[in-house]
Amino acid sequence: MQNDLDDLVVLLAELSGDPLEFVYFAFPWGEGELEGQDGPVDWQIDILTRLREGLLTIDQAIQLAVTSGHGIGKSALVAWIILWAISTFEDTKGVVTANTENQLKTKTWAELAKWFRLFIGKALFKMTATALYSADPEHEKTW
Repeated sequence: MQNDLDDLVVLLAELSGDPLEFVYFAFPWGEGELEGQDGPVDWQIDILTRLREGLLTIDQAIQLAVTSGHGIGKSALVAWIILWAISTFEDTKGVVTANTENQLKTKTWAELAKWFRLFIGKALFKMTATALYSADPEHEKTW
């Protein structure tokens, strides 16, 4: 089991420069909750590609997602970026915010919880109602 987790850590680290490939790798596309889905939609692919190519920063990518319409996958994109950043860069820290506390709890954090549940690397992290952090006791305060 530990060898499998160690191998997964290496695979995830190799995706630190490619958020789009991370999204394809990290979730069970076409299975269970994602049945009938083969990956991100075109506008999400565009943002993840621009992020990979250095044409956008993470902050810019999230701001673009926030300014788009309702129900098109903004929160999913934000969740993917959060999971990509935390799982591919050792000791990553960040703050997740929203316009209101209710929006943070019912939209952003709820969507992050969904994608975390589907995430291939969920055994590497712990998620609570207010935090996402490393399951490794040596990194739980720094990652």
